[in-house]
Amino acid sequence: MLKTLASKHRSTVTKMARTYKATIDTPDGPRKCFEGVVECGGVKKALVARFGGIPLKRQRTAVMADREPLKPNHISTTELVKRLLADGCEICGSTSRIEVHHTRKLADLKQQGRAERPV
Repeated sequence: MLKTLASKHRSTVTKMARTYKATIDTPDGPRKCFEGVVECGGVKKALVARFGGIPLKRQRTAVMADREPLKPNHISTTELVKRLLADGCEICGSTSRIEVHHTRKLADLKQQGRAERPV
């Protein structure tokens, strides 16, 4: 992060670290971090971006609660598979020796002289 800022401002990493260094108070005591503040005039609060300052101590009383998945792992078949499993030609209505070329795009069924579009 500091290297990116230094490159953007055409400065050094040390100068950027010195510029953005801050100490914040946390429930676990003061922590060092890097902080950028942008003032938004007198009407709104200032925008604050912080990097660091998070205590990395273990929480012994933390409880892990995994949520159930929203949907069961279900793979639905596509329209093409359903049309192939129907075992019938959509154009000529034949049920014997059905092959892949018997299933056409629905747009191809609009040609003159062909049967109605299947539903």
